[in-house]
Amino acid sequence: MKKIIITAIATIMLGTSAFAGSVQFGAKLSQNFIEATGTETTTAGSVAGGAANTNSTSVDNVVTIPSIFAEYSLDSSIWGAEGNEITFGANYTFGDADVSDVTSTRTDTAEDAAGSGSSGTVTYAANATVENYVNYYVEMPLAGAAYVKLGFSQIDVLTREDTDHEGSYGDTSLDGVNYGVGIKGLYGPLQIKLSYETTDWDDLSLTSTTSNKITADLDNDELALSVAYRF
Repeated sequence: MKKIIITAIATIMLGTSAFAGSVQFGAKLSQNFIEATGTETTTAGSVAGGAANTNSTSVDNVVTIPSIFAEYSLDSSIWGAEGNEITFGANYTFGDADVSDVTSTRTDTAEDAAGSGSSGTVTYAANATVENYVNYYVEMPLAGAAYVKLGFSQIDVLTREDTDHEGSYGDTSLDGVNYGVGIKGLYGPLQIKLSYETTDWDDLSLTSTTSNKITADLDNDELALSVAYRF
């Protein structure tokens, strides 16, 4: 699917390269609704009586995140109003965000072979952070101020496990397909845009240094206000 998105964006860019256009730089403020479902499968270890187990959970968070973008728009459109032309852009999001608004915990029987070094029960805590969100996109006018958006996204996922126990999953990057709808218009040199967007990320799959495995599905919806200066 990602190859299809990249090919489509490149084809549109090549097909419209002969037309004059405008450049705009701006800032975007997004209210993000993050949801994730995940499953961890732990090994039995080497202690007699040990057993593998599977734990699943669903988490969510709502965060407000700023970003900056650069765009190139054709000078005119037969479908859209002024300020709503075929547009190619790239957006970079500042900072990071926790996938969950609370730290997930579970209590297990401690297994020395798993590296806990304790007996009885032990509580494990974990969370994940996403950062370095980059989005490459094309916006196509529908009619008047309305437009649709299609893009390709990348994000870094940083896992945060309980440091009191051995074994870590490390970090990874995910690719995703970005869809959106919105309205935009030109007011003097300023372009103002209101949008709703959703990103469908690839499934996450990691193996820890103690051979535990985790799989997760991450989704993100956002409501955004963008303001740009057109040159």
